[in-house]
Amino acid sequence: MLIIIIICFILSQIQTTYAFTFNNVDSTKLHLSDAQKSLPPYGVKIDRLLLYSMYSIAIIILILTRLKWIKHGRKVTKPKIIVESIFFLALSSIVIFESHYHVHVPILYLGPYLIVFFGLQQYSYLHSNRLMSFWKESKSASIYVKGAGHIHAVFVIGTTSRIIISILFIGSLFGSSRRGIIYASDSTVFLATIVFDLLLMISVGLLIGINRRILIRYNLINEGRENISEK
Repeated sequence: MLIIIIICFILSQIQTTYAFTFNNVDSTKLHLSDAQKSLPPYGVKIDRLLLYSMYSIAIIILILTRLKWIKHGRKVTKPKIIVESIFFLALSSIVIFESHYHVHVPILYLGPYLIVFFGLQQYSYLHSNRLMSFWKESKSASIYVKGAGHIHAVFVIGTTSRIIISILFIGSLFGSSRRGIIYASDSTVFLATIVFDLLLMISVGLLIGINRRILIRYNLINEGRENISEK
């Protein structure tokens, strides 16, 4: 997932470079017809297509990974949980910055965003414990966890919907483009951004809360203070 996001960033910068180069060409000196002048530069179209394709791949991987974890469980390691939490915290921070920079959402909205985030992560931390089951693999002694499927579902919905909103109405999540695929009025984009930002805060808050609980249970199991079954 991290590699895909980095590739998206690189493609967005290529897109910006091509757009800049094209805008600095004087079309009057090229002796183009009116129809030819109205055509967008080919390079920009291809780059945007590649960029949005990478977003689509990222969404598919996110959905398939969570579905696999819900059905079969996941192997728990402390570095993996910490890296996942930091990554999605950083990604959500970039999205909120985009809302402020591209859509001009006032910085005052950061207050409600943080209240929703901390409130939902605390709720997830307190209530996810009874929703998860842990077991240890008999051969490798690795620890696995399964459960809390609805939390994973909300996380997937919140994250993917915010990415889709960015593609449709705002433009590149990591680039300088302020135009999405579909034209919408500024007020519509503003309202949609706030709604889906809040949904993103809910989903990331739930994720961080459940990851906190997983880390605590993982430490207890490793220290021998909690017994779990073997499979």
